[in-house]
Amino acid sequence: MDTKIVKKKSKLKLILIILASVLGVFVFGWYFLNQKKSYNVKSEDITIDEVTNEKFEDMLMLTAQTQSLNSSLVNVLEGGAVKEIFAEDGQMLMKGQPIARVYNPNTEFNYLNQETGIMQQISQMRSSLLELKNQEFNQDKELLQSQNDYNTALQTYNLQKRLYEAEIGKKTDYDVALQNLNYQKQRKQIVEKGSSNEKASRNSQFAAINNSINQMEKSLNILKSNKNNFLIMSPASGRLSSFNISLGQNLTTGESIGKIDLMGGYKLIAKIDEYYINKLQVGIKGSLDNNGKEYEVIVAKILPEVKDGQFSAELNFVDVKPENLKIGMTFGVKLKLSADTQSMMIPKGNFYKDTNGKWIFVVKGNKAEKRNISLGRENPMYYEVVSGLKPGEKIITSDYSELKKYEILDIKK
Repeated sequence: MDTKIVKKKSKLKLILIILASVLGVFVFGWYFLNQKKSYNVKSEDITIDEVTNEKFEDMLMLTAQTQSLNSSLVNVLEGGAVKEIFAEDGQMLMKGQPIARVYNPNTEFNYLNQETGIMQQISQMRSSLLELKNQEFNQDKELLQSQNDYNTALQTYNLQKRLYEAEIGKKTDYDVALQNLNYQKQRKQIVEKGSSNEKASRNSQFAAINNSINQMEKSLNILKSNKNNFLIMSPASGRLSSFNISLGQNLTTGESIGKIDLMGGYKLIAKIDEYYINKLQVGIKGSLDNNGKEYEVIVAKILPEVKDGQFSAELNFVDVKPENLKIGMTFGVKLKLSADTQSMMIPKGNFYKDTNGKWIFVVKGNKAEKRNISLGRENPMYYEVVSGLKPGEKIITSDYSELKKYEILDIKK
């Protein structure tokens, strides 16, 4: 009996020990999982800034380059390989001045075939015109002959009539003369009627053939002018720019190989980060500094196409512009996106590339703890703080590449 009791107590004790071990492992695991990861960092390896509440200047700094206010593209009218180059980038050109010549044997052969075909058709039509004129000539001869034969028959009839009435001539001669007169009269009427009908028909054919010849000659002139498309000429008078082609280079029809700056004024073209594509609007004003003087500019056009993470905008000078401007000069431009506001803000830093502005390390004493935040607008120097921070708090704004997997930092001096 005592032995059984001892055994039961031993089993109960073993169960309690096992339960205690399991509970210990669970508590340790829970503590370990909820223990925040910490990391030691030297104070000289980080940058600490303060959250401030000041006027936030909603502005954009960008670099803009001068271009001609107006320009005309130099387009390839007929594709082919570059055979000759007559001009160079930056050269002043007159309208119609040759820039380059291309060669395309297939197109030139097609032009030659078309030209030969059109000339053959024109030749055939002119032969038809000549044939119609010969027909008209023969018809006129027949008409003239019928008139002459009628006149002769009339004279003979009148003579035989007088002789017969004077009882000198024979009646048979009179009858033959009368019969011939009637015949020649009817023949003359038939010839005149036929001549009138054929003349109307010929006139219609003349008009149609002459119209066709005119159309063919226009086509031939267009074809000849198209052959001149192998010669690329300046579309306007001005300075040739963005021109860079080589001998033997293949150019396609419609391709732009440069532009002519018309030298009638200047504008500024800026490449801007796509982040601002919905923030920038036409009419926004800004300024640039040149030799200690400030000049006002305005956004005149926005080109929404994004390439390599950037889009382009065109800016114009508002009133006066710097003296001695030249194409290709570069200026720093400051654009005011909206009015200044009193806002909470933090300095820009490398922390953003690792956090995307979603969180930051907030410093308290010799420790820094991870905290979720929300940022709003930005300018070249500051981020606007929407939530998560208070004025006067210290934050780490330097690089987070070695810190982002930790939640607490121990700052060592």
